[in-house]
Amino acid sequence: MTVVPASMATYVPLVLAAFFVALVTVGVLVPKVRSFALRVDAVQLGGTKHGLGRRQHVGAIPNIGGIAILAGFLVALIVGSILAPQLLDGLRVELLAIVLGGSLMALVGFIDDIWEVPAAMRLATQFLAAGILVVNGVTIDFITNYFGDSPYLFMPEMLAVALTLVWVVGFTNAFNFIDGLDGLSSGIAAISSMSLLAVALQFPDRGASVLILAALAGAALGFLRHNFNPALITMGDSGAYLLGYVLAAVSVLGALKVTAAVTVAAPVLILALPVLNLTQVTVRRLRRGVNPATAGNDHLHDLLRVRSGSPRVTVYVLWAATLVLGVLGMLLSQTPPVLLMGTVVAAVLLIALVSYLRLREVGAGSPSLLSAYRDDREAR
Repeated sequence: MTVVPASMATYVPLVLAAFFVALVTVGVLVPKVRSFALRVDAVQLGGTKHGLGRRQHVGAIPNIGGIAILAGFLVALIVGSILAPQLLDGLRVELLAIVLGGSLMALVGFIDDIWEVPAAMRLATQFLAAGILVVNGVTIDFITNYFGDSPYLFMPEMLAVALTLVWVVGFTNAFNFIDGLDGLSSGIAAISSMSLLAVALQFPDRGASVLILAALAGAALGFLRHNFNPALITMGDSGAYLLGYVLAAVSVLGALKVTAAVTVAAPVLILALPVLNLTQVTVRRLRRGVNPATAGNDHLHDLLRVRSGSPRVTVYVLWAATLVLGVLGMLLSQTPPVLLMGTVVAAVLLIALVSYLRLREVGAGSPSLLSAYRDDREAR
C-alpha cells in the first residue's frame, strides 16, 4: 500500500483551491479581455510579417490575453494565502517579490503588445524584475557537488547573483520564444507547472512554491481553453513574460532548494524545452550572421510544423515532449510513484478536456475570428 506523506496531504486543500480559483477566474475573464481588445484594436493580423518571418495564426486575434492570466493568478494567490496562511510562514517576502516581478513583466509585455517597447528597454526591465528576486533572497546559491564529500557546493555571493539574473532573464525570453503556435505555450506552462508542483509537494516547507505553481497551472489551463487552435485570443508578450518569469523564479525559490543533491537538476530538466529551442535558434542565427533577437520562423515548433504539415500535431508533439521531460525531472527528484502517475494522468486528462471543449465549440460553428473582428469594426 502506498502511503502519502503527511506534508503532501497538508497541501491538498491549498492546491485544489488555488488551481480551481485560477482556472475559473481566467476562464471568466478571457472573453471580457477579448472584447476589450477588439474595442481598442489590440489585435495581431495573421500572416503579417514578423521580423524575418510571418505570424502563423489565421485572422485578427486579440493579443493581450496575458492580462487575464495575471488576474487569475493573483486572485488565486490571494485566496490561497487567506485559506492557508500557516503554510507560507517564512517565505512571504519571497512570494511578494515573485508577484511584484511577475506583475512588472506582464505590464511591460502589455505595453509592448500595444505600442512596441524597444528591445533594450524590455531587457532592462527583465533584469530589474530579476533583481527584485535577488534583493529579496531568491537566488541560486549552490550547485550539486559530484566530486566532494559534501552534497552541495555553495557559490560566492556575486556568482550566485549573476547566475540567478542570467537564469531568470534567459528563461523568460526562452519561454517567449516558444510562444509561436495556438495553445503551445499555455500547454507547456500547465505541464511544467504541474511537474514542478509534484517536486515541491514532497517537502514540508514549500508552501509558497506549491501555492504559486498550483495557481499558475490553473491559470494556464484556463487560458488554454480559449487559446487552443483555432485560438480566440493569444497571450502576447504580457502572458509569455509573466509565465516564463514565474516558472524561472519559483524553480529558484523552492524546487531547486531541496534536500537530495540529485534533485537539483530536476527543475532544469522540466523546463528544458524552451531553453533547447532558444539555444538552437541562437546557434542557427549566429551561423547565418543574423541577430538572435530577431523574430523568425526557425524555432522548433516551426521546423516541426513544416515537417508535420499540421500546427495541431506539432503542438501535441511538443506537449508530449514537455510531459516526458517532466516525468524525467520527477524521477530525478525521487517523486513517489503515486504522485508521479497522478501528475501525468491529471496533466493528460485536463489538457485533453480543455482542448476538446475548444474543438467542440469550433465544430458547433463558432464564427471565424476575422469575421468577428470585421463585424466589430463595422458596428463601431
